[in-house]
Amino acid sequence: MDKLAQISIALLPLYGVILIAWAIGDRLPWAAKLFSRVLVYGLIPLLVIDKVLGAEMSQLLVIPPMVFAISALMSLPANWLAKRLGNAFEPRLMSASFSFFNVAFFGVPLAKALFGEAGVSTMICAYIGSALYGNTIGYFLIARTKEGAAQAATKALKVPLFYVVVASMALKLQGVSMPESAAPIVSLAGTLVSVLGMAVIGLNLTGTTRTDWQAGVIGKILLTRQVSAVVLFAAALALEGLFVGVLSPRDRALVGLVALFPIASNVTLFATLLETNRKSAAILVAVSSVVALILVALAVCLFGSPGSS
Repeated sequence: MDKLAQISIALLPLYGVILIAWAIGDRLPWAAKLFSRVLVYGLIPLLVIDKVLGAEMSQLLVIPPMVFAISALMSLPANWLAKRLGNAFEPRLMSASFSFFNVAFFGVPLAKALFGEAGVSTMICAYIGSALYGNTIGYFLIARTKEGAAQAATKALKVPLFYVVVASMALKLQGVSMPESAAPIVSLAGTLVSVLGMAVIGLNLTGTTRTDWQAGVIGKILLTRQVSAVVLFAAALALEGLFVGVLSPRDRALVGLVALFPIASNVTLFATLLETNRKSAAILVAVSSVVALILVALAVCLFGSPGSS
């Protein structure tokens, strides 16, 4: 089976989940928050522990810091665009839309379709970098003016990902590995991460109408974000190849594909926190998810199986 077919089988059902969740979201007003908590405090930590223990140390030392740095640098073009759009979109929400990539929900099934479990380990390393930025610095910068700096910092420190990564690294250095008996549970967790994550996107679309679709603003945001991401990821991978050179072709291909990934769904949670652009943020995340699917499919068609040479 060619890679494009594998991607379609892996990802298209998840877009069906978005549509179903959108259709029934008004009957389940509690679901988005519940699913998010299950993901943040249960399923994603389990997946991170498993993949950190199975990843190469070179992946862990290079990929998370690289993606963390790119996520931080994405705030620069976001600020540039925010000044030009004026009041059309909240600047802090713009920064989050640029910096947060949907690596866990979109990237994990994509990586598995392309390279199996080895690809998932690479993608989880990318997720660690993206999520560590989003859940610490990214959250603090957005929430501090609404909640106060002290409370925003306290909430950022309560997110379990940082502690999960530290604990996983400590266990890995001690030579600990995940027991084989846990493999079915981890596999189920990986599937649920993608399904529930995409459901959150659909649930957040509930209540939006045609008048909420600001085509011009959304188009400018997605175009600027996409060009910026491609440039920064290409530069980072070039620097890694020139001065470090430890990543495999598969790793470089998958990290490069992150540049095409959609906006993470937690941007809608930040919109709720800021009490602004909530519907626009939900639409932006959903549209970026569709655009990302098209771009990834085109990339695979143009360049074949990434990292295979």
